[in-house]
Amino acid sequence: MAPKTGDGYTWTRDAGVIPGGLECDAVIAPRRSVPATARLYDVIVIGAGYSGLIAARDLTSQGLSVLLVEARDRIGGRTYTIKKDGFLYEMGGTWVTHHMGYLFREMVRYGMDRDLITTGSPDMDKGFYTINVPGAQPRKLSHEEAGNMTTRAWDAFVNVDGQFGRTLCPLPHAQLDNIVVDRTVVEKWDQVSCQERFDQIQHQLTAEEKGLLVSLLLHISGGNMENSSLWDMIRSHALLMHSSDNFTDVWLRYKLRDGQTALAKHMFDEAVQAGLDYAFSTPIDSITQPPSTDGRVIVRTVNAEPFQAKKVITTIPLNVLKDIKFQPPLSEGKQEAISIGHVNQMNKIHADVGNPELERWNGMRFPGKLMYGYADGVLPNGDVHLVAFGADERTSFVPERDPENAVEEFNALHPMNVKRMIFHNWSSDPYSQGGPAWWRPGYMSKYQDELQKRHGNVFFASADWAHGWRAAIDGALEQGSMSAHTASKEVVKAKRREASSKL
Repeated sequence: MAPKTGDGYTWTRDAGVIPGGLECDAVIAPRRSVPATARLYDVIVIGAGYSGLIAARDLTSQGLSVLLVEARDRIGGRTYTIKKDGFLYEMGGTWVTHHMGYLFREMVRYGMDRDLITTGSPDMDKGFYTINVPGAQPRKLSHEEAGNMTTRAWDAFVNVDGQFGRTLCPLPHAQLDNIVVDRTVVEKWDQVSCQERFDQIQHQLTAEEKGLLVSLLLHISGGNMENSSLWDMIRSHALLMHSSDNFTDVWLRYKLRDGQTALAKHMFDEAVQAGLDYAFSTPIDSITQPPSTDGRVIVRTVNAEPFQAKKVITTIPLNVLKDIKFQPPLSEGKQEAISIGHVNQMNKIHADVGNPELERWNGMRFPGKLMYGYADGVLPNGDVHLVAFGADERTSFVPERDPENAVEEFNALHPMNVKRMIFHNWSSDPYSQGGPAWWRPGYMSKYQDELQKRHGNVFFASADWAHGWRAAIDGALEQGSMSAHTASKEVVKAKRREASSKL
């Protein structure tokens, strides 16, 4: 039997909501592997999500001494896999693609690049879609018709330059200061909200297309139309090679057969074999760089336990950084960016339902606390597995407190017999305080560079401010890999300099 995590929730009608207790191979036992005698590490990595895992793996593989410190009882951060009754539930990040370079490299490294499954059941095209939006009669339609309507609306929205963003974001991994587009042009477009762009093009759309578009934008950003940036959608379309033909294949089609945790575990195990020390269930309170310690960094836990290193890589999510004390203080720009944070307060809830007719169903309802529902496989007992998503509904919808409301929202999407729900509320989680980062208008051009800057011997690595695939697993791997590379170069150079001085 797999170990059980304290994260997540399960609901059944008989038992109600049960926190934690879900089987998860991401749980690490024993929770600590730290020498009894304090030592000066080459690098401390804070956070065991994908950014932290690739940093720890890459650094230990180069022979450096590394301590990985994690607040949770498991690896994976905002991505982990639950096992229940012979089925895998992805609680956070889910989909993979060969179009994400950093992720693809890791999949190849561990022989997982071809061991994939597709979302949903075979022959999904034989199923049906349901739509319920203002100004139109709720109805049933084919997946193809729903996809065509969504594509038409999305294309109208992102085609701000008549070239589907090619003249504005030709290099989505270098949005600012690239060789093609002047930075001032990007800054101009970055000021525009999704609401402003929608107001410009809504006259081109039918009532159904309007509902599909607005709900999709909120599904993506996890915010609202006013605080969601148009630029984030332009960037996202550029990452699709500027074509909505690739939307499903890149974003929603492929999953790891053995789950995200299997990949994360490969990375963690390789780091441990190379000598990684680690401490789980160990939240951080402060990161200090005293002027009298030759550049050493002191990381102190909430229990006042100190760890020391020459370099620190923190992968703490953007919305959580405000809870960490830094000394000396962070730059004014970084503090401002952190105080604003990102807007993604998404909901994601798994449901197992006793409705075999929904095996090939997808559907949407807008407005709604859960706007989209997707069929995604059948359990060994014959129940159909669904996944539903919603945007920022924190003021009126907290599923662990009001699960009956969640059941009602599933039934508002389509009548169904919800037998069980499994979910993680990333908004109420103190170690995430939201989903992956989607930004406000103007935020990218003002703060991305600042968020990526180091603070003395402290590096900041998170998908929340990645160059390209921000808010995705690939972005986490990008940032962790880059920070580890720089930290390693500096530590190795200092060691060589110290060794030569002793000759």
